[in-house]
Parts: sequence; C-alpha cells; structure tokens
Amino acid sequence: MNDCILLRYGELGLKSKRTRPRLEKNYLRIIKDALKRTGFDDFRIDNFGGRFVLFIADADKTIDVLKRVPGIQSLSPAQTINFSDENDLISKANKLVKNVIVGKTFYIKAKRIGKHKFSSMDITKKLGSKLFNKSKGVDATNPEVKIFLEIRDEKCFLFTKTYTGVGGLPLDTVNKVLCLFSGGIDSPVAAVKMLKRGCKVDFLFVNLVGEKLLRDVSKIYNFLITNYSFGYSPKIFIVDGKALVNKIKKDVPDSIRQIAYKIALYKIGELISKKNDYLCLVGGESLSQKSSQTLKSLLFIEKQADISMLRPLLTFDKIQITVIAKNIGTLSMSEKIKEYCGLSDGPVTTAPDEKCLKKIPSFEKEIDFAVTNMNVIKGLILLDTSEKTDIPKINNVIGVDIRSEIIQKKIPLKTDKQIPYSEVIDRLDEFSKEKSYVLICEFGVRGEDIASELRSKGIKAAGVDMEDYVKYFLKK
Repeated sequence: MNDCILLRYGELGLKSKRTRPRLEKNYLRIIKDALKRTGFDDFRIDNFGGRFVLFIADADKTIDVLKRVPGIQSLSPAQTINFSDENDLISKANKLVKNVIVGKTFYIKAKRIGKHKFSSMDITKKLGSKLFNKSKGVDATNPEVKIFLEIRDEKCFLFTKTYTGVGGLPLDTVNKVLCLFSGGIDSPVAAVKMLKRGCKVDFLFVNLVGEKLLRDVSKIYNFLITNYSFGYSPKIFIVDGKALVNKIKKDVPDSIRQIAYKIALYKIGELISKKNDYLCLVGGESLSQKSSQTLKSLLFIEKQADISMLRPLLTFDKIQITVIAKNIGTLSMSEKIKEYCGLSDGPVTTAPDEKCLKKIPSFEKEIDFAVTNMNVIKGLILLDTSEKTDIPKINNVIGVDIRSEIIQKKIPLKTDKQIPYSEVIDRLDEFSKEKSYVLICEFGVRGEDIASELRSKGIKAAGVDMEDYVKYFLKK
C-alpha cells in the first residue's frame, strides 16, 4: 500500500532563487489547506532537496484532491523503502513489485541522488534480473508496467503511476481579481483558469431572475471555492439586476440591449473593483461565440469602463470550454442555469459604434443603487432550505453517497450505497435501468455530473446536495 505521494512542481522551478522560496511556501500552504479542507488531518510534507514528499496513510485517497491544487505539475503515489545497502534495496523493491509484473512486460528506471556505492544502472539491471523470469520480458517502448525508483540518500521511493496535476502557479502568486460569474458553462471555467495562474479570485453575480437562479448559481459557486480555491476564502458580490434590466428594456433599442447590458455589467464590476482594490475584471467571453463577443463588440464594450479586462477563454471554442467544464465537474449543473433571454427579440448588433453609444443611457442611478444594496458574502453561501426547491420527482430511489471516503466517515449519511466520486465513473455498470438513483454530494454539483452520465444511458437519476437528500428523500 502506498504511504506517500511525490509532488512535482513545474513552472515554479523556473523562478529565480530569490523568488522561489516564497512561492514554495505558498505551494506548501495551499497543499496543506487542500488536504485539511477535504478531511485529511494526519500528514507531513518533507523536502528532499527540491522534491516535496507527502507522507500520509492511504495515500491513494488524496490523489483526487491533489490533482486540483494549482502549482502541482504531477504526482506519484509511492511506497517508501528504507535501505542499508544495495542488496537490501533490491530485496525490498523485489518484494513490492514481484507480483505486479507476473505475466506482463515491464520496464525499470532508477534515479539516484546522494552518495552511494552503486549506480542507477546497477539497481536497474539487478532488480530487472530478479523480476525477469516471472514476467513476459522487458519492453522499453510500451511496457505494461513501468517501475520507477527515486533514490535519495538512504530512502527510495518506488512508484508505478504518475498523474498529471493542474500545473500553473500556487495561489497568491498574483494579485486578486474579480470574476464576472453567471454560473453558466463559461464563467466557472474562466475562474479555474485564473486560479491556475495564482490569482485570488472573487466573484460578482448579477441576478436578473430571482431566488431560484441564485440557489442554482450558489451551488456551483460553493462547489468551485471548496474544490479549487485552496488557501483562500473568496468573496461573492450578489447584485440585484432586475431594475437595471427593466431600464434597458424601457430605454434601449432592441438590437443593442445585449451590448447595453454588458456595458452596465462592466461598470458594476468597475465600481466594485475600485472600492475593493481589484486590479482587473475576468470574463468568460470567447471570441465570436455570441453577438456581444465579436471583436468589435468586445473592444467597444471594454472602452466604456475604466478597468482592464482579462479573458482567459478568448481563443477557446465552445467544444473546448465544454470539455474543461466537464473535467472540473461543473458542466451538468451549469447546463441547468437558464441564461436570461428576455432582452432582445429580433436581430442584434454585432459591430456597435458611436451611434449606438448615444442610444445607451449611463445607468448611473441604477448601478449606484444596485451596488449600494448588494449582498457581500465571504466563503460559502448558506442557502435557505425552508422552502421546497426544484427537486426531481423520482420514486423509490436508491441513494448513492459519492462524497470521498474520509468525508463519509466524518459526516455519516444514511444511504443505500457509498461509492466515492473518484471511483463511480468506472462503476457505472453497477447501475440498472430498472431502478432509480439519487447521487448525493456536498453541493449537488458532482452528483448531477454523475446523474447526467447515467441519464445518457437511459437510467433514471438525479444529483442532489446533502440537505435536500435528507429533507426530501431520506426515509425517516
């Protein structure tokens, strides 16, 4: 059983000797926060001359968390070997992997740091000769099993798998930014992209509809900051935009209402940013994806606000953005967010000019009122569950808890099955078309992600958060 994780950073290693120590402190800080936030308390991280190694029981269970931590380029669950000499190392390594290579091709690679009476090649040859007879032979091109030994002084870390991490830079490397957040497919992806670049990301949500939309957006926001914003507790600015929309529909020609709304949104972001020291706004726009996202529209809209705009998805097409949203776990829930379509009914302007600007009011009164009366929340949004929410109607359901094993143990929940999210996608064949399922997680986002996969296979399923499961599904 693996007892440690080898952690590798990429871009951070390119920094100067003066800058790197500070970034390494941030790197370690957010890794520790990520582990503690997700229920792992008993661990330590040692520095072996530039290689950080996390020592923790059941190391494999931390992979899902560590793969989401900005700054980690790759990670390898490993087994620690304490050895006295070459023969001792080969003997112990052989015991660990001899059953793994039975009937399979294999390849061994050793890396050695420190003073030893043997070379990396010595270890490779002698361990390989011990394993050879039980295997199908050595294959250096495409082996079925890859065995890596990282030897550092009197310790050796043996591993057979390496996982790709987020990469990028650890949080707090860059200043804080304000993300325009609708909860749709694009904005959560844009936020995660900025987190990867070391930014502290806060959020601005302009609510054009009401409580139902706020509840759905809140679930995605809560999921994002819990699972990706390690080392920082973000704020969200919730602005009531209904009066602003009414003003736009009353005073702005139909063809440029979308442009007018985006200008007002930028100005709201500008006003909040100046009061809270944000250097820039972040948006999820993709070039030419919509009428308000043509190059002329984007340049025109941005000129109307006195603040810089970052668009991490500018060159991504919708398919690419959707794939990323799927990977981070927000796609299925974001698809439930209904975009406000009541602004324009007919043809819309895609190349606005100064003539258009003369037809757009300043909205100063509406913007000042909205910002003055906005709700600012730090950390999680605590939702009001006193009223019945939009719960799917599924009778005689089987409850499946997809939270991590450690959270399941710390906060037990009465369900029919317990399958951690990291495993459930590989166990979809255990679900039957003759039955109905509810997938439960902290905020319902991952539950809906898996439920969507099941529905695509013709299986009745829905994703809900813990509170809704207890309130509407749990048999008392």
